[in-house]
Amino acid sequence: MSDLDKLRIEHESRSRGAGSAGASRYSEAVDRYQGAAGYRDADPAAAPDPAAAPEPGGPPTVAGVVMVGVDDSPASCLAVDHAAIEAELRGWGLRIVHVQRGSALRPALRDDGMRLLERLGARVHAYAPALAVTSRQLVGSPASLLLSQAADASLVVIGHRHGVAATALGLGIGDRVASLHPGVVMVVRAAGRPAGGGLGDRPVVVGVELPGTTSPAVQFALQEARARGCELIVVNAAPHAVATDRVDVVGGLRVHRRLVDEAPAAALIRASADAAAVIVGRHAYAGSALPLLGSVSRAVLRDARCPVFVAG
Repeated sequence: MSDLDKLRIEHESRSRGAGSAGASRYSEAVDRYQGAAGYRDADPAAAPDPAAAPEPGGPPTVAGVVMVGVDDSPASCLAVDHAAIEAELRGWGLRIVHVQRGSALRPALRDDGMRLLERLGARVHAYAPALAVTSRQLVGSPASLLLSQAADASLVVIGHRHGVAATALGLGIGDRVASLHPGVVMVVRAAGRPAGGGLGDRPVVVGVELPGTTSPAVQFALQEARARGCELIVVNAAPHAVATDRVDVVGGLRVHRRLVDEAPAAALIRASADAAAVIVGRHAYAGSALPLLGSVSRAVLRDARCPVFVAG
């Protein structure tokens, strides 16, 4: 049994002992979107008429905005679920953006895009009626337009796909947005959906290069764990390290600080199997005006089995 398995069992035991009052806001929100066998589509009977969805392009009514880039892939549907939950936890608005490649939008593609936005907006409204949702359809370069739309966003969420499926929001586009956007980006992989329930009870994991350091990624990880009401695992991985494990309580938050004998990317990818999310950072490189993704962050984005935040 892995350390994360033990942590999950311990957390579930405490939750059961606390009764329904012990459920976190994040866990409750996840339960609304997640079926017994993983994420499910909204119940058509519960979804409102798409015509009743918020008008595309309307201004958000709240200070913060979670922007999610979408296409018609399963990864995008998952990304919208996660984006809506993050917005709900913070009391922010949700902006759904669909980008069509090209210099002009043909009527058929425009109509398809509008139906996609209406369907996704109705899906969110079925599970979170009070959430302010706006939508936008744009034409042009996906990466450039998504980065432009993300300029005023408090959090950016994007789906992540592999291989020939790399179209509007493919592997390269997701990496570019995660690398070039200066704020926090959440990357949701379709392959990373949980096999069953319990996502709301899992910890958040963040990787650090040196024990005891407080990087932007760690600062965001503390904020995210508090918002979700879950525990935080800080992983420092190095080959031939002498493994240690210490638990601190920081402002009421349980923080597990672990030094593990493993390569950093391998350690974080392994931890992702039992985590609700993994958080990695960017690196400043000589000659680059912006922090970029390092090899560890790229490997985690490619192979993690849960959503990945890029911060810093």
